[in-house]
Amino acid sequence: MSFFSRYKNFLLEIHEHGQDQSNPQTENVFPVYNFAEWKLTSDHDSSDLNVLKRNEKLLKQTQASREQPFGVIVSSPAEIELAAQYSDFLYIPGEICRQSDILECSAKTQLPLFIERGNFLAPTDISRIIEKIGAKHTIALVDCGTSNGYSDALLDPRVMAYMQNLAVPFGVHLSELLSPEGCTYAHRPHWLLNHDFIQAFIKTAHVFDASFFVIKNYGKGQIQKNQVLQCMARNI
Repeated sequence: MSFFSRYKNFLLEIHEHGQDQSNPQTENVFPVYNFAEWKLTSDHDSSDLNVLKRNEKLLKQTQASREQPFGVIVSSPAEIELAAQYSDFLYIPGEICRQSDILECSAKTQLPLFIERGNFLAPTDISRIIEKIGAKHTIALVDCGTSNGYSDALLDPRVMAYMQNLAVPFGVHLSELLSPEGCTYAHRPHWLLNHDFIQAFIKTAHVFDASFFVIKNYGKGQIQKNQVLQCMARNI
């Protein structure tokens, strides 16, 4: 039985690099650890910097202490090879979602793969990602919204309709909708950060049979998992 057949209506919680890994375990909430810090090292060869290698001890400890699955954000073949030894799934950020060496190396691990759709990637281009992986049963897509300027990201139902027709599991990144990463415009309307919209996002996603949701537990995009779990339970 594949990962995506076993787990449905779950939540991925992204943890900042360096956070305490001994967080309490919650049923159907799976942590994703950003050991790679890929955005901070994107101008360098992470295999030379040994970004993940310095955290191998943490990966071992996490693997030993957790009963539920956990994942790792990866951004290079070297990171993928190391993370695959300990984690239960891999998470590929949207900015590199079509990078061939990342996709091909990830596919070789035969681990479940969560792949973000970049804000500027047309939904019809998602099929190329699936073709590079070559095995639908190992893939889940994460929609981070569509860039709309003004430091905003829109949850476009047309994108979800397209994802639904691809016949692979998909979910919605709630933190990216409330606080798009990398957007620092001071004039961004404050009402866009209203957490009451979380329920609207979840309701919309469930109409299209979304299987899971993604949140961050740090920074401007921080969302309390209990709030999301309550909304998910109301909309099953």
